[in-house]
Amino acid sequence: MKRICIAYKELLGILFSKNPFLVILTFAAAIFSGLTTPLLIWVNSRIFDLGLLTASGEMTFLSYTPYLILFVLLSLLPVLTGDILSNSYIRPKCQLIFRTAYKGKMLQKLKTLRYEHLEDPLSMEIIDKAYTKTEDTLLTLFPTTIQQIISAGITSVGTLYLFASVKWWLLLVLLLPFALETWLVSRSNYQIYREMETYWKKERFYTKLGEMLCSRDYVRENTLQGISDYLIDKYRSRMNRRNREYEHYFFKHLRHNLVKRNLIRFAQLGAALLLLFFYCNGEIQIGLLISLSLALFTKLFSQNGLNGLVKVLRVSGQYRNAFAFYDSYFRLSEEEWGGEETMPDAFDIEFDNVSFAYPNTEKKILEGMSFRIRHGEKVSIVGENGQGKSTVIKLLLGLFKPDSGEIRIGGKPLDCYSRFVRERLFGAVFQDFGKYCITLGENVGIGDPEKLHDREALAKAMSKAGVEPVAAGLADGTDTLLGREFEGGVDLSGGQWQRIAIARAWMGKKPVMILDEPTSQLDPMAESRIYAEFAGMAEGKTSIFVTHRLASTMITDRILVIGAGRVIQSGTHEELLEQGGLYADMFQAQKQWYVKPE
Repeated sequence: MKRICIAYKELLGILFSKNPFLVILTFAAAIFSGLTTPLLIWVNSRIFDLGLLTASGEMTFLSYTPYLILFVLLSLLPVLTGDILSNSYIRPKCQLIFRTAYKGKMLQKLKTLRYEHLEDPLSMEIIDKAYTKTEDTLLTLFPTTIQQIISAGITSVGTLYLFASVKWWLLLVLLLPFALETWLVSRSNYQIYREMETYWKKERFYTKLGEMLCSRDYVRENTLQGISDYLIDKYRSRMNRRNREYEHYFFKHLRHNLVKRNLIRFAQLGAALLLLFFYCNGEIQIGLLISLSLALFTKLFSQNGLNGLVKVLRVSGQYRNAFAFYDSYFRLSEEEWGGEETMPDAFDIEFDNVSFAYPNTEKKILEGMSFRIRHGEKVSIVGENGQGKSTVIKLLLGLFKPDSGEIRIGGKPLDCYSRFVRERLFGAVFQDFGKYCITLGENVGIGDPEKLHDREALAKAMSKAGVEPVAAGLADGTDTLLGREFEGGVDLSGGQWQRIAIARAWMGKKPVMILDEPTSQLDPMAESRIYAEFAGMAEGKTSIFVTHRLASTMITDRILVIGAGRVIQSGTHEELLEQGGLYADMFQAQKQWYVKPE
């Protein structure tokens, strides 16, 4: 409950700062809604009793009419305060405020999060649940739950007062079973919610295939290969397996829940029999018997009555779990930046005895990796798949930290540089480069946000990367929205997207340029042309070309061959062919890709 109280304090603080009238309106609507039920019970009893008098002629219909009008008005009030005011105005307004405040805060955290969390399944579970659960939980707490607590509190007090006016000890008959059931259910619910969280990985396994069946990236191949029926059957079998697991889970708790959740039913039955006994003895009138009996079975223990009053207790396990993931998200470690604010004088790169294994794994991807790239030198890093080429780049960019050893830029440890410096050191194009659903100009400009609207800088980067012909072929040029996700968006070919990614890396005149297999989906001849163009663009810059194909090697100054987590060969193309070994074997195996048949 302490964490929920803290959440309410935060929520009310945000709402009061953004829209204090909304908070006042929320509480006012809840109060009016809460008054409705006890007033309706009283009006109903009067309508029954006075209706009999009117029917017998002892009372005029004109004197009876005000009670009918009051009944209609009280019946309409919940519709006005709940369905129209709360659902149509208060809740959507709160959703916008919370989404802006909390999602903005979470995105700020994501910006500073250590990259390794994004490749760690445990961290990804925390991130996923924090994002998916937080907003729903906040909206449940406010306005839904707070309105229920206020409204239900007033309803419960008013209704119980009417029961106590008959016999004070009726309160014990009603409240003791209710208190016991609430305690039992709230305790078991927390355990249930904890157990349900274990299904997260399974749920992803079950639903991922369904997402693929609906994705545009998969539909074409599914249709072409005629595999849709197979995948649909696979999806059905997975979902049936999930349903069987849920059924087992449901029946596991059914026996306990049948007992815990029926104590109130016995209390209702006992109280109704007592009311009937009092009526038969002439202690209450028919109107009060009917109206209190209706309230007993419809209002008193409903979400608008006592159950609504203790809803936070009953489902506190759900709220605590949601906020546990939210709090865990903000406890995830952040990037640590150095204090060096000036760029180095030279941009040589050195790996000194670097070893590294990915988090939660034991296999060393790099072990004793050592090499030096001179300032302005163009170097190819080659090797077979899985030997650590891309891992070298991730460590160089600071996405992961070495387990041992040191990485130096300009003779200083990489960790000593500030975020300002490190964001301006590297221009990188990755194998899985981003295809952003924004305009062409923005896709290039985000490579240097400070020059996002600098037309001259954009034009220069686009010219170097050969993007100008792409822009010329689009109706709105650089203002054309890219991607098919939004109406009016235009999709591009793989090669065009690659040139945009290269132009983005070129923004800001980064002194160290990196190509990490961005052309792996192209044929070898096309890849060779891209690398040659990039080498020309990067003249005078420290440049790294990462590939398992050898299209780039002959245009670079030196080649590093990686195997078993370390550099096993180093030299020019000619020197490595003369040495023999892995490089020569790879080149001989790939040579026919680059030679045109006569």
